[in-house]
Amino acid sequence: MRRVVVLCVLLVAVVGCAAVSFAHELIVKPSKTEAGKGETLPIELQSTHRFIVKEEVENIALIEAGVFRNGKLEKVELKENEPELRIDYSVKIEDDGAVLVLANKSGEVWSTTNEGSQAGSRKELEAKNLKVLRAAKTDKFAKSIVNAAKGDGKFATVTGQELEIVPVTNPAEAKVGEYFQVKILYKGQPASVPVWATYDGFAPELQNTYAYYTESNSEGIAKIKLTAPGFWMVRAAKDGEPGVEGEYDVRNIRSILSFAVK
Repeated sequence: MRRVVVLCVLLVAVVGCAAVSFAHELIVKPSKTEAGKGETLPIELQSTHRFIVKEEVENIALIEAGVFRNGKLEKVELKENEPELRIDYSVKIEDDGAVLVLANKSGEVWSTTNEGSQAGSRKELEAKNLKVLRAAKTDKFAKSIVNAAKGDGKFATVTGQELEIVPVTNPAEAKVGEYFQVKILYKGQPASVPVWATYDGFAPELQNTYAYYTESNSEGIAKIKLTAPGFWMVRAAKDGEPGVEGEYDVRNIRSILSFAVK
């Protein structure tokens, strides 16, 4: 009997991990992280399990993106770029100091079924006579900092993303060999969650591979040791939130902050 119980527990764990692993990470990647006032800055919205190598184009209908200005997201037009496996958009640099470029995606539901992973809710797939083992919805939030400048505090502006990574260290003052500090907010409140970090070029041939792992404390603070210059991303995840009956069993939330380290 004990062996049967252990096997059941392992099966549940595997199914849960499979539901979580469907989602690619959403990354805002500016064409450059310093741009002059009045300049129009091209942005790539990338989706990948390898950092940072584009792997697929997200569902553009579920995404809002643009620049955070005057306390709100100023949305811009998004364009699918299937040949380059990305979504393109651009923002105009109209302010002095740090500029926050955002992208928010309302997630799709993916399910683990007796016929493999399938897009669709529990209700939809069961109506097709599939056996749904687990259904999960993943919402994604991404932010990138452009024009970080010493002495300017705009880099730490809270934008209101549901799961948000707010830098405490100014990227303009970040140094290789030192710790970069962030604060994780969930619905505006400090959250203790797992936090990963990596940089472009660390291990692009490997999926889901990061240069650093830590956890934020009860005040939402996490510290990442910067080990190289370049384009960095910090990732936070809050998985296993309650689902909606008949639609999905769990809701997973991801957030990524990207910035340059000189």
